[in-house]
Amino acid sequence: MENLIEVKSPIFSRNSLICLGIIGFAAFIIRFFYFPDGIPLTFDAGGVFWYANDLSISGAFSDIPFNIPNNGWPTFLSVFFYFFNSENFLDYMDLQRYVTIIISVATIIPVFILCRKFCGNELSLLGASLFVFQPRIIENSLSGLTEPLFILLGLSCLVLFLQKDLKLNYLSFAFLALACIVRYEGIVLIIPLSVFFLLKYRGDKKIILR
Repeated sequence: MENLIEVKSPIFSRNSLICLGIIGFAAFIIRFFYFPDGIPLTFDAGGVFWYANDLSISGAFSDIPFNIPNNGWPTFLSVFFYFFNSENFLDYMDLQRYVTIIISVATIIPVFILCRKFCGNELSLLGASLFVFQPRIIENSLSGLTEPLFILLGLSCLVLFLQKDLKLNYLSFAFLALACIVRYEGIVLIIPLSVFFLLKYRGDKKIILR
Protein backbone atom coordinates (compact mmCIF):
# COMPACT_ATOMS: atom_id res chain seq x y z
CA MET A 1 0.00 0.00 0.00
CA GLU A 2 1.34 3.37 -0.98
CA ASN A 3 2.36 5.75 1.73
CA LEU A 4 -0.13 8.60 1.59
CA ILE A 5 1.47 10.63 4.36
CA GLU A 6 2.44 14.00 3.00
CA VAL A 7 5.84 15.24 4.11
CA LYS A 8 5.88 19.00 4.37
CA SER A 9 8.93 20.53 2.70
CA PRO A 10 11.04 22.88 4.80
CA ILE A 11 10.74 26.61 4.18
CA PHE A 12 14.47 26.98 3.64
CA SER A 13 15.83 24.18 1.49
CA ARG A 14 19.51 24.05 0.61
CA ASN A 15 18.90 25.44 -2.86
CA SER A 16 16.71 28.27 -1.60
CA LEU A 17 19.33 29.25 0.98
CA ILE A 18 22.03 29.33 -1.70
CA CYS A 19 19.82 31.41 -4.00
CA LEU A 20 18.91 33.81 -1.19
CA GLY A 21 22.60 34.16 -0.38
CA ILE A 22 23.39 35.02 -4.01
CA ILE A 23 20.50 37.51 -4.15
CA GLY A 24 21.62 39.13 -0.89
CA PHE A 25 25.25 39.35 -2.04
CA ALA A 26 24.23 40.95 -5.34
CA ALA A 27 22.00 43.40 -3.45
CA PHE A 28 24.94 44.42 -1.24
CA ILE A 29 27.19 44.92 -4.28
CA ILE A 30 24.66 47.20 -5.98
CA ARG A 31 24.12 49.26 -2.84
CA PHE A 32 27.83 49.67 -2.14
CA PHE A 33 28.39 50.67 -5.77
CA TYR A 34 26.02 53.62 -5.32
CA PHE A 35 27.07 54.33 -1.72
CA PRO A 36 27.40 58.14 -1.19
CA ASP A 37 30.66 57.96 0.72
CA GLY A 38 31.55 61.10 2.65
CA ILE A 39 28.28 62.92 1.84
CA PRO A 40 26.55 64.19 5.01
CA LEU A 41 22.99 63.25 5.88
CA THR A 42 20.40 66.00 5.62
CA PHE A 43 16.77 66.72 6.51
CA ASP A 44 15.04 63.85 8.36
CA ALA A 45 18.06 61.55 8.13
CA GLY A 46 20.21 64.28 9.67
CA GLY A 47 17.71 64.67 12.49
CA VAL A 48 17.89 60.93 13.13
CA PHE A 49 21.67 61.13 13.24
CA TRP A 50 21.87 63.94 15.78
CA TYR A 51 19.21 62.36 17.99
CA ALA A 52 20.99 58.99 17.93
CA ASN A 53 24.37 60.64 18.49
CA ASP A 54 23.11 62.58 21.50
CA LEU A 55 21.49 59.46 22.94
CA SER A 56 24.66 57.38 22.53
CA ILE A 57 26.74 60.00 24.34
CA SER A 58 24.39 61.05 27.13
CA GLY A 59 22.59 57.74 27.63
CA ALA A 60 19.33 59.64 28.07
CA PHE A 61 16.56 60.54 25.66
CA SER A 62 17.06 64.00 24.26
CA ASP A 63 14.73 66.96 24.74
CA ILE A 64 15.12 67.76 21.06
CA PRO A 65 11.58 67.72 19.60
CA PHE A 66 12.47 65.28 16.84
CA ASN A 67 9.57 62.94 16.14
CA ILE A 68 9.28 61.95 19.79
CA PRO A 69 6.60 59.31 19.09
CA ASN A 70 8.91 57.81 16.46
CA ASN A 71 12.26 57.58 18.22
CA GLY A 72 12.55 53.83 17.73
CA TRP A 73 14.97 54.09 14.82
CA PRO A 74 17.40 56.61 16.39
CA THR A 75 17.26 54.62 19.65
CA PHE A 76 18.20 51.45 17.78
CA LEU A 77 20.90 53.32 15.86
CA SER A 78 22.40 54.79 19.05
CA VAL A 79 23.51 51.27 20.09
CA PHE A 80 25.78 51.09 17.03
CA PHE A 81 27.07 54.61 17.66
CA TYR A 82 27.90 53.70 21.24
CA PHE A 83 30.26 50.89 20.20
CA PHE A 84 31.70 52.76 17.20
CA ASN A 85 34.73 54.96 17.74
CA SER A 86 35.73 57.72 15.35
CA GLU A 87 36.73 61.38 15.49
CA ASN A 88 34.96 62.16 12.21
CA PHE A 89 31.18 62.62 12.34
CA LEU A 90 30.92 61.63 8.67
CA ASP A 91 32.05 58.13 9.66
CA TYR A 92 29.01 57.90 11.93
CA MET A 93 26.77 59.04 9.11
CA ASP A 94 28.25 56.37 6.87
CA LEU A 95 27.64 53.86 9.66
CA GLN A 96 23.98 54.92 9.70
CA ARG A 97 23.77 54.14 6.00
CA TYR A 98 25.54 50.79 6.47
CA VAL A 99 22.99 49.77 9.08
CA THR A 100 20.06 50.65 6.81
CA ILE A 101 21.70 48.72 3.96
CA ILE A 102 22.07 45.61 6.11
CA ILE A 103 18.48 45.88 7.33
CA SER A 104 17.17 46.44 3.80
CA VAL A 105 18.96 43.38 2.40
CA ALA A 106 17.99 41.23 5.41
CA THR A 107 14.34 41.96 4.60
CA ILE A 108 14.51 39.38 1.79
CA ILE A 109 14.13 36.69 4.48
CA PRO A 110 10.62 37.67 5.66
CA VAL A 111 9.70 38.54 2.07
CA PHE A 112 10.69 35.02 0.98
CA ILE A 113 8.84 33.37 3.89
CA LEU A 114 5.73 35.46 3.21
CA CYS A 115 5.76 34.57 -0.48
CA ARG A 116 6.49 30.94 0.38
CA LYS A 117 3.22 30.91 2.31
CA PHE A 118 1.29 31.32 -0.92
CA CYS A 119 3.54 29.97 -3.70
CA GLY A 120 6.55 27.76 -4.41
CA ASN A 121 10.26 28.40 -3.94
CA GLU A 122 10.83 29.74 -7.44
CA LEU A 123 8.17 32.44 -7.24
CA SER A 124 9.20 33.23 -3.66
CA LEU A 125 12.77 33.83 -4.79
CA LEU A 126 11.42 35.99 -7.61
CA GLY A 127 9.40 37.99 -5.08
CA ALA A 128 12.46 38.50 -2.88
CA SER A 129 14.48 39.61 -5.92
CA LEU A 130 11.81 42.05 -7.10
CA PHE A 131 11.78 43.59 -3.63
CA VAL A 132 15.50 43.92 -2.92
CA PHE A 133 16.39 45.15 -6.44
CA GLN A 134 13.54 47.66 -6.63
CA PRO A 135 15.19 51.04 -7.40
CA ARG A 136 13.25 52.94 -4.75
CA ILE A 137 14.11 50.33 -2.11
CA ILE A 138 17.78 50.63 -3.06
CA GLU A 139 17.64 54.43 -2.96
CA ASN A 140 15.83 54.41 0.38
CA SER A 141 18.35 52.00 1.93
CA LEU A 142 21.11 54.53 1.20
CA SER A 143 19.29 57.41 2.88
CA GLY A 144 19.67 56.38 6.52
CA LEU A 145 15.94 56.83 7.19
CA THR A 146 13.43 54.79 9.18
CA GLU A 147 11.75 52.91 6.34
CA PRO A 148 14.07 49.86 6.10
CA LEU A 149 13.59 49.01 9.79
CA PHE A 150 9.86 49.71 9.61
CA ILE A 151 9.43 47.44 6.59
CA LEU A 152 11.46 44.67 8.24
CA LEU A 153 9.40 44.81 11.44
CA GLY A 154 6.10 45.06 9.54
CA LEU A 155 6.85 42.07 7.33
CA SER A 156 8.14 40.05 10.30
CA CYS A 157 4.86 40.83 12.07
CA LEU A 158 2.83 39.48 9.14
CA VAL A 159 5.01 36.38 8.82
CA LEU A 160 4.59 35.52 12.52
CA PHE A 161 0.86 36.29 12.45
CA LEU A 162 0.29 33.83 9.60
CA GLN A 163 1.87 30.96 11.54
CA LYS A 164 -0.33 28.40 13.27
CA ASP A 165 1.54 28.62 16.58
CA LEU A 166 -0.33 30.79 19.11
CA LYS A 167 2.91 31.96 20.73
CA LEU A 168 4.22 33.18 17.38
CA ASN A 169 0.93 35.02 16.85
CA TYR A 170 1.44 36.79 20.17
CA LEU A 171 5.01 37.61 19.16
CA SER A 172 3.71 39.21 15.96
CA PHE A 173 1.99 41.89 18.05
CA ALA A 174 5.31 42.59 19.78
CA PHE A 175 6.89 43.23 16.37
CA LEU A 176 3.90 45.41 15.49
CA ALA A 177 4.46 47.44 18.66
CA LEU A 178 8.10 47.98 17.70
CA ALA A 179 7.01 48.99 14.19
CA CYS A 180 4.67 51.59 15.71
CA ILE A 181 7.56 53.05 17.69
CA VAL A 182 9.63 53.32 14.51
CA ARG A 183 6.76 54.82 12.47
CA TYR A 184 3.35 55.60 13.88
CA GLU A 185 1.67 54.43 10.64
CA GLY A 186 1.97 50.91 12.02
CA ILE A 187 -1.00 51.70 14.27
CA VAL A 188 -3.35 51.07 11.34
CA LEU A 189 -2.52 47.35 11.52
CA ILE A 190 -3.57 46.95 15.15
CA ILE A 191 -7.34 46.80 14.56
CA PRO A 192 -7.37 44.45 11.52
CA LEU A 193 -4.82 42.07 13.06
CA SER A 194 -6.75 42.04 16.34
CA VAL A 195 -9.99 41.24 14.51
CA PHE A 196 -8.35 38.45 12.48
CA PHE A 197 -6.75 37.11 15.66
CA LEU A 198 -10.13 36.89 17.42
CA LEU A 199 -11.70 35.26 14.38
CA LYS A 200 -8.84 32.80 14.05
CA TYR A 201 -9.23 31.62 17.65
CA ARG A 202 -12.96 32.23 18.07
CA GLY A 203 -13.40 28.66 19.33
CA ASP A 204 -11.17 29.37 22.33
CA LYS A 205 -13.28 30.74 25.20
CA LYS A 206 -10.24 32.27 26.92
CA ILE A 207 -8.96 34.14 23.87
CA ILE A 208 -10.54 37.47 24.89
CA LEU A 209 -8.84 37.29 28.27
CA ARG A 210 -5.54 36.42 26.65
